[in-house]
Amino acid sequence: MISKPEQVSSQRTHQEPIVAFDKVSMRYGRGEEIFSDVSFALQPQSFTFLTGASGAGKSTLLKLIYLALRPSRGLIRIFGTDVLGTDRKSLQQLKRRIGVVSQDFSLISHLSVYENAVLPLVAAGQDVKKLARDAKELLAWVGLGDKLHALPPTLSGGEAQRLAIARAVINRPSLLIADEPTGNVDPAMGQKLMRLFQEMNRTGTTIIIATHDAALIKAYPSDCLKIIDGKLSSGSAL
Repeated sequence: MISKPEQVSSQRTHQEPIVAFDKVSMRYGRGEEIFSDVSFALQPQSFTFLTGASGAGKSTLLKLIYLALRPSRGLIRIFGTDVLGTDRKSLQQLKRRIGVVSQDFSLISHLSVYENAVLPLVAAGQDVKKLARDAKELLAWVGLGDKLHALPPTLSGGEAQRLAIARAVINRPSLLIADEPTGNVDPAMGQKLMRLFQEMNRTGTTIIIATHDAALIKAYPSDCLKIIDGKLSSGSAL
């Protein structure tokens, strides 16, 4: 459920929003503002699409949520924490609760498929050896079971995207942010990945997916944020 911070659903008033933007604006350097006075909240276990024309600022908005950028103006709270007033160590702890699928995939070229996938487990201090079976099953499920030892430069665009998704979900993050996660995969795999996101959402993960694919939004009715001319509107995706 999307709501303005001051208008949280009465069914969830006892819960802190996972993400809350209050009059956030963003520009790069001295350029024009990409968007201005953006206010919204993502409630725990919500499933939200983010849409808008190419260049509207979808990726920039996601980067603000996963703490890769700082806003030009406004307040951002992630997991109830004011990110602008938080030290670097605390921000790193917040980031460990967020799974990210970016358009550039951000894979580490000298690490194998398996090693890339388990990086969030390593960062969280978990025993990777004990979780190796689960990690390999996940990679097999996204069609990379025969690529465990391959390096990212040898992967196709679709394979790299599936690896990025496996890495993002492997640690069952509290918040999953995905930028065009089905853009480079065939329709059957796209549906499979959407089922994975839905299952994660049912078990507690808050999810926001940026996409320009109207058919995808129509196939999975959910809340929807749309950036139009630097402003944000909200409603249901039908």
